[in-house]
Amino acid sequence: MRIGIFGGTFDPVHLGHLILAEQCRVQVGLDEVWFLPSAHPPHKPGKSVTRFEQRCEMIELAVAGHPAFRVERLERELPPPSYTANTLAELHRRHPADDLHLLMGSDGLPDLPGWYEPRRVVDQAVLVVVPRPGVMLWTAERLARALGVAASVVRMRYVACPMIDISSREIRRAVADGLSIRFLVPRAVEEYIRDRRLYAA
Repeated sequence: MRIGIFGGTFDPVHLGHLILAEQCRVQVGLDEVWFLPSAHPPHKPGKSVTRFEQRCEMIELAVAGHPAFRVERLERELPPPSYTANTLAELHRRHPADDLHLLMGSDGLPDLPGWYEPRRVVDQAVLVVVPRPGVMLWTAERLARALGVAASVVRMRYVACPMIDISSREIRRAVADGLSIRFLVPRAVEEYIRDRRLYAA
């Protein structure tokens, strides 16, 4: 199968995540999209992150009813920190027949050469990139030069997607300030956050 791997903290998952995942699924012809919450985010050391299982439960509520979307809890089983290169390697080990596509925003491409073992990342997955407003688009050739690899090593697809300016950080802040998050997250996720008093000040 052609599998989209959508990693992130998802604290919380919101409608922008879902729109991105669906557009990537349709435009690239993915059979499934696996939401893969980071268990130990390497870019957020020492920062407070909602419990892994609660973030997974919110994603499950958000994707309920979409047969091509699922939550993959793999990173809970891997040693910290949660590096994409290691996660992709384990996914390949468990699903050797599947073709992996890593979903990401164009703002992440300039940072990719600084990731842990970035050459392993591009070797293991097609990069499915969603443009971000105000961000210069990197070509596969430019990324290959930054990584010091042949251009043929970097497989990249750009996907046109509505620019939905929603961030998890702003949602957490809105909840803490007692503001509405209606239509920013699925209704079931909104109720989950309210019932468990997540992000409340």
